[in-house]
Amino acid sequence: MALAGALVAAGWLIHLGTALAGTEEFSSFDVITQEEDDESLIDHLLARPPRAWRDEWERSRQGIRTSQGCLTSGQWFIDTQLKLGAPLGERARFGLEVREEQSDIVSYQYFDFSFRFPTRWGTPGAMFRPFHDKSRQDFALTWETGADTTALQLQTAFTFEDTFNNLWAFRQTRVGNHAEPYARHPFQPALRFVSRAGPWRADVSGRWLTPSRRRIPVETTGVTERATLWGALVRASVEGEALGTEWEVAGLNRQASSTAWSSDGSSRSSDFRRQWSGEGAVRRRLRALTTEIRWLYQQGDQRIEPTAGVSDLAQIDRVLQIEATYGRSSGWAARVGALHDRITVSQAGLAPFTTYGTRVESRAYVGLTARFGVVSVSAAEGLELDHEPYDVWWVHDKAFLDLQASF
Repeated sequence: MALAGALVAAGWLIHLGTALAGTEEFSSFDVITQEEDDESLIDHLLARPPRAWRDEWERSRQGIRTSQGCLTSGQWFIDTQLKLGAPLGERARFGLEVREEQSDIVSYQYFDFSFRFPTRWGTPGAMFRPFHDKSRQDFALTWETGADTTALQLQTAFTFEDTFNNLWAFRQTRVGNHAEPYARHPFQPALRFVSRAGPWRADVSGRWLTPSRRRIPVETTGVTERATLWGALVRASVEGEALGTEWEVAGLNRQASSTAWSSDGSSRSSDFRRQWSGEGAVRRRLRALTTEIRWLYQQGDQRIEPTAGVSDLAQIDRVLQIEATYGRSSGWAARVGALHDRITVSQAGLAPFTTYGTRVESRAYVGLTARFGVVSVSAAEGLELDHEPYDVWWVHDKAFLDLQASF
């Protein structure tokens, strides 16, 4: 009975921490579009939910969290996750995870139905992701061991991307109103490993979208176009406490490559994009006051090679963030801080895109965090510190809202 109870607890606590991705996350990934927002990186930093919310989210059985805010006068940032669960018997679990991100980096929306069956050898499971376009539907096999309360936690997944698009006995080859069968089908293995030892925690995860190749017949010309796509995403972080201070380092590397060419050689194009970052933070608590200093370095590049020429964009961000938070155990807290981003941009070849060029972006901000029952809310108002080349309402420099509820 003790073993059964532990397995049930693990089934409750573990959700798809491997964050099963899809082709949409890599096909929509773009570096150039981030230049449409001259303050893109500091916008994404200010939209992050409070770090103190993480443990509650990971341990909650069901919940919703969302981060939203303004990127430009015409673009709204959305990052939302919903997780629900229900028993499938004594130990097996049914789960629903909804994930949506709409930003200048990626754009996707997933509804994942999962089924988990805890055993003494871990928790095997399966996931199904439906789409109206049947050829885009995904299926995954998963295996997990450990939980967010154990010293070691391992989560693995293997996703059959676009399962019904010309895969083995499944002969669904239509994408919208066109037949786009795969000559090489994509798969996506994923892994996440977490280690905990007292106040220290290390978290490493990665996904790889295997190279795919599609045939796209053009009925009007009789020419068959071909398209390829592959991508990879790796995250790593280490955090802990020493000398009365909290320390944190983290890194991310995301890249994707796609090509398209016609069978008669009349056209050919390629699009390679990559973005990686490294950051470190030092945090000190003194009763109700918490101070934090964070440094982040991010580098991105994108190379587009159409038939007519080549376009290159490279950008480097160097961000310094300083923040102070004053809060009591009642759940209310006030925060004040500043962000300074030194940006270097270089471009070559044809430039079918706009950029604000090499520049410095600075912003102060004030915020308030509150808790109402099981609902936590955090809002931040940016204060402009630069002279911008566009109209700004007084000192208002965008606003962001985070919400999290566990139930």
